[in-house]
Amino acid sequence: MSPDRPVYVIDDDYAVRESLSVLLNTAGIERRVFATGEEFLATLKGEEPICALVDVFLPGMDGLTLQQRLADRRIESVLVFMTGQANVPMAVQAMRAGALHFIEKPFDPEDILEVVSDAVIRVSDLKQRRAERDGVEARLQRLTRREREVLVLLVEGHPNKVVGARLGISTRTVEHHRSHIMAKMQARTLTHLIRISTGMVDLPRVSRR
Repeated sequence: MSPDRPVYVIDDDYAVRESLSVLLNTAGIERRVFATGEEFLATLKGEEPICALVDVFLPGMDGLTLQQRLADRRIESVLVFMTGQANVPMAVQAMRAGALHFIEKPFDPEDILEVVSDAVIRVSDLKQRRAERDGVEARLQRLTRREREVLVLLVEGHPNKVVGARLGISTRTVEHHRSHIMAKMQARTLTHLIRISTGMVDLPRVSRR
Protein backbone atom coordinates (compact mmCIF):
# COMPACT_ATOMS: atom_id res chain seq x y z
CA MET A 1 0.00 0.00 0.00
CA SER A 2 1.90 3.06 -1.24
CA PRO A 3 -0.40 5.92 -2.36
CA ASP A 4 1.07 8.42 -4.81
CA ARG A 5 -0.20 11.26 -2.62
CA PRO A 6 -0.02 11.57 1.18
CA VAL A 7 -2.68 10.42 3.60
CA TYR A 8 -3.65 13.50 5.60
CA VAL A 9 -4.23 13.45 9.35
CA ILE A 10 -6.24 16.33 10.82
CA ASP A 11 -6.58 16.24 14.61
CA ASP A 12 -6.05 18.89 17.28
CA ASP A 13 -4.67 16.29 19.72
CA TYR A 14 -0.87 16.23 19.40
CA ALA A 15 -0.61 12.70 20.79
CA VAL A 16 -3.10 11.38 18.23
CA ARG A 17 -1.30 13.14 15.38
CA GLU A 18 2.04 11.71 16.46
CA SER A 19 0.80 8.16 16.99
CA LEU A 20 -0.95 8.09 13.60
CA SER A 21 2.09 9.65 11.93
CA VAL A 22 4.38 6.95 13.36
CA LEU A 23 1.90 4.18 12.46
CA LEU A 24 1.53 5.32 8.85
CA ASN A 25 5.26 5.87 8.50
CA THR A 26 5.94 2.35 9.79
CA ALA A 27 3.56 1.02 7.13
CA GLY A 28 5.45 2.96 4.45
CA ILE A 29 2.66 5.47 3.90
CA GLU A 30 3.50 9.12 3.26
CA ARG A 31 1.52 11.31 5.61
CA ARG A 32 0.99 14.97 6.45
CA VAL A 33 -0.47 16.10 9.74
CA PHE A 34 -2.46 19.20 10.67
CA ALA A 35 -4.01 20.51 13.87
CA THR A 36 -6.93 22.34 12.23
CA GLY A 37 -9.14 22.08 9.18
CA GLU A 38 -8.27 25.63 8.19
CA GLU A 39 -4.54 24.85 8.15
CA PHE A 40 -5.18 21.74 6.07
CA LEU A 41 -7.38 23.48 3.49
CA ALA A 42 -4.85 26.28 3.07
CA THR A 43 -2.29 23.77 1.78
CA LEU A 44 -4.48 22.13 -0.84
CA LYS A 45 -3.85 23.12 -4.44
CA GLY A 46 -6.00 22.10 -7.38
CA GLU A 47 -8.79 19.54 -7.22
CA GLU A 48 -6.96 16.23 -6.91
CA PRO A 49 -8.87 13.59 -4.88
CA ILE A 50 -7.57 13.27 -1.32
CA CYS A 51 -7.58 10.74 1.50
CA ALA A 52 -7.72 11.93 5.12
CA LEU A 53 -8.23 10.86 8.71
CA VAL A 54 -10.27 13.66 10.29
CA ASP A 55 -11.24 14.32 13.89
CA VAL A 56 -14.92 15.28 14.04
CA PHE A 57 -14.59 17.79 16.89
CA LEU A 58 -11.86 20.02 15.55
CA PRO A 59 -11.48 23.52 17.00
CA GLY A 60 -12.90 26.21 14.73
CA MET A 61 -14.00 24.39 11.57
CA ASP A 62 -15.27 20.98 12.67
CA GLY A 63 -14.90 17.80 10.64
CA LEU A 64 -18.33 17.93 9.00
CA THR A 65 -17.79 21.54 7.94
CA LEU A 66 -14.42 20.55 6.49
CA GLN A 67 -16.17 17.80 4.54
CA GLN A 68 -18.57 20.36 3.09
CA ARG A 69 -15.77 22.82 2.25
CA LEU A 70 -14.03 20.10 0.25
CA ALA A 71 -17.25 19.43 -1.63
CA ASP A 72 -17.72 23.17 -2.26
CA ARG A 73 -14.25 23.27 -3.83
CA ARG A 74 -15.10 20.19 -5.90
CA ILE A 75 -12.31 18.23 -4.27
CA GLU A 76 -13.31 14.58 -4.21
CA SER A 77 -12.36 13.06 -0.89
CA VAL A 78 -12.28 9.76 0.95
CA LEU A 79 -12.61 10.71 4.60
CA VAL A 80 -12.33 8.58 7.71
CA PHE A 81 -13.82 10.41 10.68
CA MET A 82 -12.44 9.88 14.17
CA THR A 83 -14.13 10.77 17.44
CA GLY A 84 -13.76 10.16 21.15
CA GLN A 85 -17.50 10.69 21.63
CA ALA A 86 -20.08 8.35 20.13
CA ASN A 87 -22.61 10.42 18.19
CA VAL A 88 -24.95 8.42 15.98
CA PRO A 89 -26.70 11.37 14.23
CA MET A 90 -23.32 12.91 13.37
CA ALA A 91 -22.04 9.59 12.08
CA VAL A 92 -25.12 9.22 9.89
CA GLN A 93 -24.69 12.76 8.54
CA ALA A 94 -21.03 12.12 7.73
CA MET A 95 -21.73 8.83 5.97
CA ARG A 96 -24.57 10.32 3.94
CA ALA A 97 -22.20 13.04 2.78
CA GLY A 98 -19.78 10.40 1.52
CA ALA A 99 -17.49 9.55 4.44
CA LEU A 100 -15.92 6.09 4.19
CA HIS A 101 -15.77 5.24 7.91
CA PHE A 102 -16.65 6.72 11.29
CA ILE A 103 -14.48 5.23 14.02
CA GLU A 104 -14.22 5.81 17.76
CA LYS A 105 -11.08 6.53 19.73
CA PRO A 106 -9.08 4.79 21.06
CA PHE A 107 -8.64 2.63 17.98
CA ASP A 108 -6.65 -0.47 17.20
CA PRO A 109 -3.61 0.17 14.94
CA GLU A 110 -4.46 -2.79 12.72
CA ASP A 111 -7.99 -1.48 12.26
CA ILE A 112 -6.65 1.92 11.25
CA LEU A 113 -4.28 0.43 8.68
CA GLU A 114 -7.09 -1.68 7.24
CA VAL A 115 -9.33 1.38 6.95
CA VAL A 116 -6.54 3.45 5.39
CA SER A 117 -5.81 0.68 2.91
CA ASP A 118 -9.47 0.72 1.86
CA ALA A 119 -9.43 4.53 1.62
CA VAL A 120 -6.29 4.55 -0.54
CA ILE A 121 -7.91 2.13 -2.97
CA ARG A 122 -11.00 4.33 -3.14
CA VAL A 123 -8.89 7.41 -3.89
CA SER A 124 -7.08 5.53 -6.64
CA ASP A 125 -10.45 4.67 -8.18
CA LEU A 126 -11.52 8.33 -7.97
CA LYS A 127 -8.33 9.43 -9.72
CA GLN A 128 -8.86 6.91 -12.50
CA ARG A 129 -12.45 8.03 -13.07
CA ARG A 130 -11.36 11.68 -13.08
CA ALA A 131 -8.67 10.92 -15.65
CA GLU A 132 -11.27 9.19 -17.81
CA ARG A 133 -13.63 12.18 -17.50
CA ASP A 134 -10.84 14.60 -18.38
CA GLY A 135 -10.05 12.49 -21.44
CA VAL A 136 -13.66 12.57 -22.59
CA GLU A 137 -13.81 16.34 -22.03
CA ALA A 138 -10.66 16.82 -24.11
CA ARG A 139 -12.12 14.76 -26.95
CA LEU A 140 -15.38 16.70 -26.78
CA GLN A 141 -13.43 19.89 -27.41
CA ARG A 142 -12.37 18.47 -30.79
CA LEU A 143 -15.97 18.26 -32.03
CA THR A 144 -17.43 20.99 -34.22
CA ARG A 145 -20.56 22.81 -33.12
CA ARG A 146 -22.69 20.73 -35.48
CA GLU A 147 -21.09 17.49 -34.33
CA ARG A 148 -21.85 18.40 -30.74
CA GLU A 149 -25.49 19.06 -31.66
CA VAL A 150 -25.69 15.67 -33.38
CA LEU A 151 -24.06 14.04 -30.36
CA VAL A 152 -26.66 15.50 -27.98
CA LEU A 153 -29.50 14.00 -30.00
CA LEU A 154 -27.74 10.65 -30.33
CA VAL A 155 -27.21 10.55 -26.56
CA GLU A 156 -30.93 11.24 -26.13
CA GLY A 157 -31.56 8.08 -28.14
CA HIS A 158 -32.86 9.56 -31.41
CA PRO A 159 -32.30 7.64 -34.67
CA ASN A 160 -30.45 9.31 -37.56
CA LYS A 161 -33.67 10.25 -39.34
CA VAL A 162 -35.03 12.12 -36.32
CA VAL A 163 -31.66 13.79 -35.70
CA GLY A 164 -31.69 15.04 -39.30
CA ALA A 165 -35.24 16.35 -39.01
CA ARG A 166 -34.46 18.15 -35.75
CA LEU A 167 -31.37 19.83 -37.20
CA GLY A 168 -32.71 20.41 -40.71
CA ILE A 169 -30.09 18.24 -42.40
CA SER A 170 -30.24 15.02 -44.42
CA THR A 171 -29.94 11.55 -42.89
CA ARG A 172 -26.80 11.01 -44.95
CA THR A 173 -25.25 14.15 -43.47
CA VAL A 174 -26.13 12.88 -40.00
CA GLU A 175 -24.38 9.61 -40.79
CA HIS A 176 -21.33 11.57 -41.94
CA HIS A 177 -21.26 13.58 -38.68
CA ARG A 178 -21.84 10.45 -36.64
CA SER A 179 -18.84 8.75 -38.24
CA HIS A 180 -16.63 11.72 -37.40
CA ILE A 181 -17.98 11.85 -33.85
CA MET A 182 -17.27 8.17 -33.27
CA ALA A 183 -13.70 8.60 -34.48
CA LYS A 184 -12.99 11.77 -32.49
CA MET A 185 -14.55 10.39 -29.31
CA GLN A 186 -12.74 7.05 -29.74
CA ALA A 187 -16.04 5.23 -29.29
CA ARG A 188 -16.21 1.60 -30.32
CA THR A 189 -20.00 1.49 -30.66
CA LEU A 190 -22.97 3.83 -30.35
CA THR A 191 -23.65 2.35 -26.91
CA HIS A 192 -20.08 3.13 -25.87
CA LEU A 193 -20.45 6.67 -27.23
CA ILE A 194 -23.62 7.24 -25.25
CA ARG A 195 -22.08 5.82 -22.07
CA ILE A 196 -18.96 8.00 -22.14
CA SER A 197 -20.84 11.15 -23.20
CA THR A 198 -23.77 10.99 -20.78
CA GLY A 199 -23.52 13.61 -18.06
CA MET A 200 -21.03 15.88 -19.86
CA VAL A 201 -22.28 19.28 -18.69
CA ASP A 202 -20.88 21.35 -21.57
CA LEU A 203 -22.87 19.65 -24.33
CA PRO A 204 -25.05 22.26 -26.07
CA ARG A 205 -28.82 22.33 -25.99
CA VAL A 206 -30.53 21.60 -29.28
CA SER A 207 -33.59 23.70 -30.09
CA ARG A 208 -36.70 21.87 -31.24
CA ARG A 209 -37.83 22.55 -34.79
